[in-house]
Amino acid sequence: MAELKIGILYLGLHNQLVKKYGANHIIARKEFFEKIGRFQHLPKNIRPLVLKEMQEMNLIQRTDRDNIKILSSEINIEEDTNKLYQLAGIY
Repeated sequence: MAELKIGILYLGLHNQLVKKYGANHIIARKEFFEKIGRFQHLPKNIRPLVLKEMQEMNLIQRTDRDNIKILSSEINIEEDTNKLYQLAGIY
């Protein structure tokens, strides 16, 4: 059985970014950090870690120091709930 390799909260944040900006859209790093702050209420010193982890999960890509590209994902959190349950081993 396949495993869910991306956390649900990361998928939720990614979904919010895709809904607001669209997939393959480039946003400023500052906007990304503001969105993380509102979504997760994370302290400022932890936000770069979220950026790094989302890069490793192929949800975003840094184009340069100040810009981030939102990548498309094969899992849509709103439409693929059955798939998420199966990957988590619940269903």
